[in-house]
Amino acid sequence: MSFLNGFDISGYGLSAQRFRINLISSNIANANTTRTDEGGPYRRREVIFKAVDFSQLLSEKMRQNGYREDENPIEDPAAQKFPEPPLMAVKVDKIIRDDSPFKLRFDPSNPDADENGYVALPNVNPVIEMADLIEATRAYQANVAAYQSTKTMAQSAIDLLKG
Repeated sequence: MSFLNGFDISGYGLSAQRFRINLISSNIANANTTRTDEGGPYRRREVIFKAVDFSQLLSEKMRQNGYREDENPIEDPAAQKFPEPPLMAVKVDKIIRDDSPFKLRFDPSNPDADENGYVALPNVNPVIEMADLIEATRAYQANVAAYQSTKTMAQSAIDLLKG
């Protein structure tokens, strides 16, 4: 495994957690939205991540940059005898909508109130969103720390080679 893979893996983790933080922020921002384009109140959204084989992502990225596998065939006989276990990276799989029931509040003066005077409010719980936000922030910080550690190791290796 090249130390450069560590940068890529941390980068995928950073990207995934940034996406999650943005989605949580959207949930918090829409906690009082009673009208949406879909009709009705805003529904909370969650992100589902998927672990993917890092080598597949790397090959895909290289193909997008114009690299062809037949251009530089390097065969390492040792790699065939002792294959490395697959490295896993994270990727956003899908965004799901939380279909739990809306909160009802009695407010007959609200234009969105039903015939009984109740207004359906989004199913967003600010306490849960803040807990999720803290968790995503900590995961982001852990990926930054892993990236910094990889950077430090790479710099130490370069310093050793300079001699």
